Parts: sequence; structure tokens; C-alpha cells
Amino acid sequence: MILNRTGAEFEYEGVTYTIGGAIVGTAESEYAGLYGRINAIHDGEDKETENETPDIYCEFDPPVMPHEVKTLEDTFSDLYHQPKTIADIVLDMVIMAPEMIRPLDDLRSMRKRVNVFLVMEDWAVDGEHGNDCEAFSDYDDAKRIMTNRIREELEDGSVPSWRESSIFAENSSMDFYEAYLNGEYMENHYKIMIIRQPLMISSRYIREVGGVYKAQCQTEDFISQIEQWDEVAALSDAQYQRLITNPMIPECIERHLGRNDHYWEAYWESVSEAAHGLVRQASKQPDCFTPEAENPYPLCIGSGKSECDDCCLYMHMKGEGGYEC
Repeated sequence: MILNRTGAEFEYEGVTYTIGGAIVGTAESEYAGLYGRINAIHDGEDKETENETPDIYCEFDPPVMPHEVKTLEDTFSDLYHQPKTIADIVLDMVIMAPEMIRPLDDLRSMRKRVNVFLVMEDWAVDGEHGNDCEAFSDYDDAKRIMTNRIREELEDGSVPSWRESSIFAENSSMDFYEAYLNGEYMENHYKIMIIRQPLMISSRYIREVGGVYKAQCQTEDFISQIEQWDEVAALSDAQYQRLITNPMIPECIERHLGRNDHYWEAYWESVSEAAHGLVRQASKQPDCFTPEAENPYPLCIGSGKSECDDCCLYMHMKGEGGYEC
């Protein structure tokens, strides 16, 4: 079997490899850390190697950092027992085993985006410079840190002494504060601000964070379950603390859930009921339907066409009757 059509997929041991898909070399390969793409996959009688795994034909991008170039050259020099330069190393047609590469999501289309808030600080005192940056997922956390930093600077920093100067100046807004000596900014200033920055999040990170949150909820459920038990009341404080901080609590709950047929029957029944409802809803929506964002029961935001005014799904419907919902 030969796969070479862009977009074609091949699954091996639970991992999907896509022709044209982005990859990175793993530590199992001499190309570790290099980014590239899959050009073809050969399996069965069409393999060139004698490996039991499929042959995955990859093309790697040359490294761009000098230390990466040197690392690659050293790796291949050791492998072939003679000096190798980047020009000697094949990058455009490399046969890899599945464990030698890791498929990557498309950076733009597959990534979720959330806002993070950067508290950025920059200062100079008598020509001595410094800076700091902290990232927060919650604006209120960032604002509180910024407020605390400004308070510390106003009480114990350089600002009190600068205020005594006739060239002292300061500016502020909701997410910005700056103090400096006019004409000596490069030598004497303090500036702090909050910057809102979009962050692309990988599916792996979402799974990890979701797993942490799920484990936290399971531990809280466990504690609420045992709080009123007589045998728990009989435990010493040390025994109770060891019990409720046991890191195995979530795993133990998951193990028992896996054995609970009633739980999974109820779960899949709920999935089926939800699916039927959503399919019925989708069948009633015209092809031009564009739902409102962040609304569990969205109306259509419209497409700018005159027909929208008479559609009962349009959020600003003006006409009577119209599309049957």
C-alpha cells in the first residue's frame, strides 16, 4: 500500500499520520527537534525497509539556529564516523519509523485562542536598568499584581525621591503607570503596564489542564462524600490529611467508573439523546445560518442579504412569517 495524496490519513497504534501533515523528529531519531512534513507512507509489500512498522517518507526543514546546525552535524558525524556538514545530510527524503516522528496540529486552524495578561515592568535608577514580565490567565490577578507593584514603588522605590525634583513627571491610565525624571528618562524611570495578548493553545495543553481540573473536582467530590462518615470522624488529623491529599484519589475513582456498566450506559444514552436533538436542530437551519458567538441557544447574525429580515432565525428579524423553524 502506498499513500501519497495530500490529506490522506494512516492510523498506526492509535496515532494518525497525515500526508502533508506537520511533524517533528523525536529523540528516537537522528533528526530530533527538526520540523517537517510527511510526503508518503508505504506499508506491506511496498515498504523499502525490513522494519515491521510502516515506512513514513518525510521531508525536514533545515535547522536555522547555529547550535542546531552544529548538533545535527555532530550527530551524523558520530553516526558515520567521519566529519559531516549540513550540506552532506539528507533532509528532503528520509524514511522514518512511526516512533521517530510526532504529528503536529496545524498551528493556525487547529489552535484555540485565549487571552493572557502580561504585567510588564521596566525601570532604570541612576543608569542601572532592569525589567520583569509575568503572565496571568485572569485579568483581576494581573491588575492586583500591578497595583501591589506600584504601591511598593511609591512607598519604598525611587519615586519618593524623584518627586522632590522639579523635573519629576508621571502618567497613568487604567492599565498603565509611569514615573520618570524629564530629560533623564533613560537613566531614571519606572514603568509598569498590563498587555492583553492572545495565546494559541494546543490540544495537548487543553487535555492536560482539563485533566488537572477533572482530578481536582473528583478529589472535592471524594471529600464531600466522606465528610459525615463516622469512620472518618475517628481518624486523627494526620490520618485525615493523608487521606484527602492522596494523589491516587482521581485514579481510584476512574478505575471504579471503568467497571460501572450503569454509568457508561447512562453516559452513552445521554450522548445519543443530545445528538438526536442537535441533529434535528441542524436540519431546520438553512445553509446560510451563522450562529451568534458564546450563546448556547444562538440566533443567526445574518449575512447582509435582504432575505435575513424575514427569517425567524435572524437575531434582528423585521418581517412577518418567513423561514419555518
